[in-house]
Amino acid sequence: MKKNLAVYVLFHSQYEQGKATYSDIYKLLCRDANHPFEDGLDIPVYLRTGDDEKMSDIKSISLDNTDKTFILLLVDDEMYCSDVWKKYLGEVVALEHDNPDKVQIVCVELSKFAFDIGHGLSDKQFIRLKSFSIRDNWEEFQIRLFDNIIRFIIRKELTKLKIFISHSKKDENKIGQKRAIEFRDFIRSKTKLDSFFDASDILDGQDFENQIKNNAAGERSLLVILNSNTYSEREWCQKEVLLAKSNKIPAIAVSLLDGEVKRCFPYISNIPYIRFNDNWVDVLILILRTALDQYCQAQYLENLRKEMEEPDRSTFKVLPFSPEAYSYVYEELASNIIYPEPPLTKDELDVLKKIAGKEKLFLTPMQLLAQTVNLKGKSVAVSVSEVPNSDVLGYGTDMIRDLTIELSRHLLIAGANMTYGGDLRRDGFTELFSDMSLQYKNYQGNVDRETFFFRNYFAWPIHLSFTTETRLQYVNSRVKPVFVECPEEYSGDKNKPIAPINNNNNYIYALSLLKMRKQMEADTDARIILGGRTTGFSGFMAGVIEEFVQAVEVGHPVYLLGGFGGAASLLTSLIKKEKVVDDVIIEASKAPRYAEFMSFCRDKNIDIGYDKLEEFVADGLSCLNNGLEDEDNYILFQSTDVIEIVGLIIKGLKNTIGHA
Repeated sequence: MKKNLAVYVLFHSQYEQGKATYSDIYKLLCRDANHPFEDGLDIPVYLRTGDDEKMSDIKSISLDNTDKTFILLLVDDEMYCSDVWKKYLGEVVALEHDNPDKVQIVCVELSKFAFDIGHGLSDKQFIRLKSFSIRDNWEEFQIRLFDNIIRFIIRKELTKLKIFISHSKKDENKIGQKRAIEFRDFIRSKTKLDSFFDASDILDGQDFENQIKNNAAGERSLLVILNSNTYSEREWCQKEVLLAKSNKIPAIAVSLLDGEVKRCFPYISNIPYIRFNDNWVDVLILILRTALDQYCQAQYLENLRKEMEEPDRSTFKVLPFSPEAYSYVYEELASNIIYPEPPLTKDELDVLKKIAGKEKLFLTPMQLLAQTVNLKGKSVAVSVSEVPNSDVLGYGTDMIRDLTIELSRHLLIAGANMTYGGDLRRDGFTELFSDMSLQYKNYQGNVDRETFFFRNYFAWPIHLSFTTETRLQYVNSRVKPVFVECPEEYSGDKNKPIAPINNNNNYIYALSLLKMRKQMEADTDARIILGGRTTGFSGFMAGVIEEFVQAVEVGHPVYLLGGFGGAASLLTSLIKKEKVVDDVIIEASKAPRYAEFMSFCRDKNIDIGYDKLEEFVADGLSCLNNGLEDEDNYILFQSTDVIEIVGLIIKGLKNTIGHA
């Protein structure tokens, strides 16, 4: 499915705060994988970085799979001095010039010479902060970033967004009017936004009611409700709320309540709420984030609906926010509804269905997915690890972690169990998986505390170091550790660990890892592979590659994600006939110990497994046996878009191991 918006963050690799800033922006616009149940904006965020060595290291920006592309250029001293970056920026500016409706570049001033970066960028208005640090001016930066992206996606780049301040003037202490004046003055003095305050903002000779309607429900309007004690009593306050809701205007409410309120207007609900804490920045960030979320959700859900097959496509409509009783003013409620995550509770749905009828469907994308594919009783293994040059490839640790969480989340929804090799504690996944098990267990029916949705396999002698406390941590996190016993070829004390310090020990270690991978594959129905070391490993071959061989040998569906580099990318190159198996061996042999170990194995006629690898990849894409068309697999070979990847894998699993 084509993305409606993608964001690229460009910075010189020597910019000191570059990686940390990219991580902050990723969490702000996409998701924070450390908090998987918090609502994310789901906007793909990519990085483009490099130094002065060669331009080819900076990956180009593709517009093929995106309706709109927002490019955030962090211009620091290093970038200003770099001839490589100045040449690359020429290509980026050409993208905007050739695609003015699809591409927007916004520059951030992080150097006193930033405006002189060239390529006509000095003609643009830069984001200027109080100092040359985004992280030190994070609140101000969020406001400017949200504002720019919103105007870009609603095609109002040259028009200010207008904050409609809905308030009551009848409070005894005048708190509503006082705070409204404060907020208006803050907007006009501290931001590039517009505001609509009251009758003083109405043009002379214009109809009062129509001006209120146009400003509360205009296409660039955002509504901020200052909910004071008398707000719910005021007729025009009620009109403003209903006008905004009827026209799907993004809205938030700010609580100014004090003491007793006899009745709260019931339609000040189903929107984000914030308690005023003498900080208008927090209020402004919340309304801008809410608006961006609603605009993006509307486009994303509509694209998702268009991907549905008939007759479902015609019977579903989109709401870019959670439905409520008042939603029945919308014509969409004559149909079934797709709305954003998270799902409504059963009690909320019961209320809606009393009005709409029990047959009415209200589904989030995840619930829609759960209806289309059933993986109950199936186990899906994920081979995942980051590679050293991830920055050059256009992603970072946040994206790998995000993808791992989103894959697990969607597969759990579809009823699958998840299998991993390696120590999940190292990447901090055990606690996250525990939360996910508890959150999504209802999708798999009523399950007891003994049910595990995650399995983590460990080879001998690695699991010998496990203490009772370690096992307790796993079990309590609903992750079942599986210990694979020592290979039969080892004649030493199996209760004592060995270290891979010589060829004989290396051989036993490699046998043990192979045994673990074979047992894991026997307990698995499909495998997803991304990243992975290409050198410096302890097995017969790179772990990801060995897991690929085991999966293909038993005929399991395999999904190769090559866009994250590493061993998975090498495998895609083999399948596409761009490389040969000898290239894999040469890469692995960059570690001198491995070259020596290979000679040891050859002398003893030990089969390392490369012959099988060569045999399997000779069959091309058919060796993957994954239920996807060739075009889909080629997308997986290069994509780093989390939503696109998850969607294709679910599609393939539905065609292979999914069942009614």
